[in-house]
Amino acid sequence: MAGAPDPSLLDQPVTALPGAGPVTAARLAERGLGSVRDLLAFLPLGYDDFRTRYPLSALATLPDGQTVVVQARVRRVHRFFRRLLDVYLEQDGAELRARWFRPNAGMVKTYAKGNLVALAGTLRRGKDGSLEMVHPRNVTALLAEREALSSQSGLGLRPRYPAVEKVPGRVVEKLVAAAVERAAGLVPDVLPGRVAQGFGFPSIAESLRQVHQPEASLSDEKLAELLVGQAPAQQRLAFEDLFVVQVGLALERARARQATGWRCAVDGEAVLTSARAALPFAPTSAQERAIRTVFADLTSATPMQRLLQGDVGSGKTVVAFAAALLVARAGGQSLLMAPTEVLAEQHGRTLAGWGNKAGLRVAVLHAGLEAQARRRVLASVATGATDLLVGTHALLEESLRVKRLALAIVDEQHRFGVRQRAALRRAGGWIPDEKTGMVPHLLVLSATPIPRTLALTAYGDLELVTLDESPPGRQPVATHLGVGEAARHQALAAVKAAVAAGGQGFVVCPAIVEQKQGGRASVLSRFRELRPLLAPARVGLLHGQMPSRDQEEVVSAFRAGQLDVLVATTVLEVGVDVPRASIIVIEDAERFGLAQLHQLRGRVGRGGQASSCHLLTGGQDPETLDRLAFVAATSDGFSIAEEDLRRRGPGEIYGERQTGVVGLWMRDPAGVVALVERARQEAEALLAEDSELTSSQHAALRQAVEARWLRRRPIAEEAG
Repeated sequence: MAGAPDPSLLDQPVTALPGAGPVTAARLAERGLGSVRDLLAFLPLGYDDFRTRYPLSALATLPDGQTVVVQARVRRVHRFFRRLLDVYLEQDGAELRARWFRPNAGMVKTYAKGNLVALAGTLRRGKDGSLEMVHPRNVTALLAEREALSSQSGLGLRPRYPAVEKVPGRVVEKLVAAAVERAAGLVPDVLPGRVAQGFGFPSIAESLRQVHQPEASLSDEKLAELLVGQAPAQQRLAFEDLFVVQVGLALERARARQATGWRCAVDGEAVLTSARAALPFAPTSAQERAIRTVFADLTSATPMQRLLQGDVGSGKTVVAFAAALLVARAGGQSLLMAPTEVLAEQHGRTLAGWGNKAGLRVAVLHAGLEAQARRRVLASVATGATDLLVGTHALLEESLRVKRLALAIVDEQHRFGVRQRAALRRAGGWIPDEKTGMVPHLLVLSATPIPRTLALTAYGDLELVTLDESPPGRQPVATHLGVGEAARHQALAAVKAAVAAGGQGFVVCPAIVEQKQGGRASVLSRFRELRPLLAPARVGLLHGQMPSRDQEEVVSAFRAGQLDVLVATTVLEVGVDVPRASIIVIEDAERFGLAQLHQLRGRVGRGGQASSCHLLTGGQDPETLDRLAFVAATSDGFSIAEEDLRRRGPGEIYGERQTGVVGLWMRDPAGVVALVERARQEAEALLAEDSELTSSQHAALRQAVEARWLRRRPIAEEAG
């Protein structure tokens, strides 16, 4: 007789499940899927309706976009070397073309003439009117397995999971199914009973089963709910994640109110006047509003927890400068942490120039400094002779001692890993001050606009202020989507023309070296190719594996006009600010997220001139082209952020996996916002009754908050 299920299975490695060997487990772990619990939380991106298997003769009556499963024999195969594979299926005189772009070599053997194959995908009509499926799934083995177990003619409703590199989708599906079968019933139900009943939610175990393995008998109405993320099971899982986060946020807010910060009791308007005089331009009205908001926080004894977000080029550095100046006038010191040495050097150069005019003493600290210069900087900060220290991860080192730390500023917060951010306010005596017990104010800067959905959630204990105005004279960057080699030649011709007209340009590649598989553009090969091709333009190379000093020398040469074109990886996503740069070419643009493409596009047009961005792709996948077309048609970073959220999902908002769809899957951002607000209300109501979750009926919730929240503390200490 089998014993009771072992609750520890949830936290066992995925190798505890059948079909997960050490190699697969390692690849899953790289994606953040290290345990059985992680697999249960790895929710589908969407679903394919493969419940009906259609004869080829019936396809002509179906509309474009219909999801179908077909089974027929291969009649003929056309292969265009490494570019295209066309497989023609025939059944009772009817024909269907299956098409794959950039097929791998082994696919031809799979579709040998005469083979009986089953394919699942979206039906459409080609340019010649013939019926086709582009990149369908090969479900031959799956259909045979299904038919051996039941009399159904289709494959049911199949979950579609986020891609895991080098792990086939079918393997992921099988492992998640095994996790559901063995462990779904072991997951503790953390929602208080009255909350779950009030919403009419199913249990956590039933919710996991319904989301991972929806019944084939779902009505059209229920299926429609599932496809848009509105099914009760999806709502229940989303609400639980949000509820745990909101409880953690509420606890964090309560504790923050009890802490003491450095009260900057100085005249804010006088400081603002000094800041204006030091700047080489007039601040925008949005910048001045943000500065006054931050000043109000800094003059309070409660530690500031502020997130300043703005689109590319909106001028967040100006606000940071004014904040550091106010702190210095009050006798305190500030730290500004940047994700790269290039950006730290740029900030240091800019802020020192402004600071010289306003009496703000600025220094820079990073790993690339020589030992003697490093010692001078550390001594200057320790004695209070430096007002603002700009640096990279070097600010986290134990050797750093700040005499009167009052303000911590974190730039480009999304570029820091979770553990780095968690250490941010603890390192170097950041929190709390040993003598005074005071907690430094925190100002987080983000050039990646954050949708309201996530601002309410992942940054829910940070007060939000937004720069919604671009500096005067800045023009939108004209963005062009190009497919294939002809478009690439046109883009490079545009680079030559821009350089000839006195401008500068970037060519961005997703990889540093050539990939054996995948065909990604390599920055090294492109650099070798473009030097003679773009002559007489002077071409430089920049990537993250170069020594820090070499990176800075290249950027300095480009900034000084000694280089015309910079071939680079995304190391230039932040930090390279060159007013003459007027064109950027992004190769293999499909390899980048929407928000990342918008960030890269923001590297040009900073001097007010007409500028262009060329998004290049060799793929023909309709979804990929649609994504890139959206970026090309939209210059509003907030709209792009919302679309990125809708397409990619918000990730595990309290944990370490920051992309994909883990812990929350919703297709409707407005629906998520409504759910967040309800979760926040319920969390506050619960803590009004049980402020520290000490009641026995809240034991599971307390454990969840500790595991997901307090141990990781993603807001106050990870907000950087």
